[in-house]
Amino acid sequence: MATSVELFAGGGGMALGLHLAGFDHLRLVEWDERACDTLRLNATRPDPTIGQPPWAVERVECGDVRKFAAERAADYHGIDLVAGGPPCQPFSLGGLHAGDNDERNMFPAALDVVRACVPKMVVFENVPGLLRPSFKPYFDYVRDQLEAPSVVPRRGETWHDHWARVRRRGPGTDVRYRVARQVILAADVGVGQSRRRVFLIGIREDLGVEWGELAGDHSEDALLYDKYVSGSYWEEHADDPVVRGIVRSGLPQAPSIVSRRIARLRDTGRPSDKRWRTVRDVLREPEPLPTPVDGEQRGQWPNHVGVPGARSYPGHTGSDIDAPAKTIKAGVHGVCGGEAMIRFSDGSLRYMTTREAARVQGFPDWYEFTGARSHAMRHIGNAVAVRVAQAVGERLRTLTGV
Repeated sequence: MATSVELFAGGGGMALGLHLAGFDHLRLVEWDERACDTLRLNATRPDPTIGQPPWAVERVECGDVRKFAAERAADYHGIDLVAGGPPCQPFSLGGLHAGDNDERNMFPAALDVVRACVPKMVVFENVPGLLRPSFKPYFDYVRDQLEAPSVVPRRGETWHDHWARVRRRGPGTDVRYRVARQVILAADVGVGQSRRRVFLIGIREDLGVEWGELAGDHSEDALLYDKYVSGSYWEEHADDPVVRGIVRSGLPQAPSIVSRRIARLRDTGRPSDKRWRTVRDVLREPEPLPTPVDGEQRGQWPNHVGVPGARSYPGHTGSDIDAPAKTIKAGVHGVCGGEAMIRFSDGSLRYMTTREAARVQGFPDWYEFTGARSHAMRHIGNAVAVRVAQAVGERLRTLTGV
């Protein structure tokens, strides 16, 4: 089995996805004690697909990645993979936009771990806000450091000066990585969510392979065809009385914004892709979740407690039940409600339960989040969608043979 060290592990989205891709986590490093509680709890629960937990309790290290980089990372020299999503608040559209000057910027610590471990592969994930013009120079600096991590910053050196040295690196640089950047839309790989994240993926040069690009196998066109041309989407969900009513009255009218695409699809036929998964799909697969009751836990599904008070206001209109969910966000001052609401066919709204939001992110139903809903939803919103991490991990293993 391939080995890995996970940084900024949070609630475990990337860690779980990479576990499903065949990586054995030797260390999961996370500073938030509540997130560590979730990681430890699920280390005691067997993953039904393999009959054992996804990682060992003793491998969860609750502490600062900077301390791990300075004191422990060298113990994992030569490991197969270092992965993580350095905290994104400095670069998020929902944050304060302080960028490289923000003390929450953990890219330097993540790169220090790479320098100490010299892994075969590196995966860094972050928000697309890093590609905005004001932040892109720093993102390019991070990418260039990953290409030549042995060009170490000097004490007191500005990042601009260090970047200049990195770009002047000569052929004698000790370790090099072939680095690719890819923005991945989660819906394209089978996640029921319209979530974009940028990935920096490095493969050590001596392995002789490059990332290329992860190709999705799901598409919006396939969903549009199934909804507005063949009607097969509605037939799949015809056990729902509301959907039966839709089927009886004929196919719904397509929104005008996609009418030309629908006309083209009628001429060209259905794409070979699988269709994008919708919120309705997520609520019923792998088995239907019961309708939540406000303030009450529903049966065998952990974290499935109804939340009252959903309302629509400008910019917060909820996620259409028959489309992929909007991006589940962590929120700065608590739970982001607008994206974590479901908008039903009749226009009514309700909040997603924590379990439903976890499903949208691809967490299996056996995976439980500890603590208050606000903490659990923050960990879910900050997570890498599980299936995205799995797809990245599977491609890396295929490319490198680890």
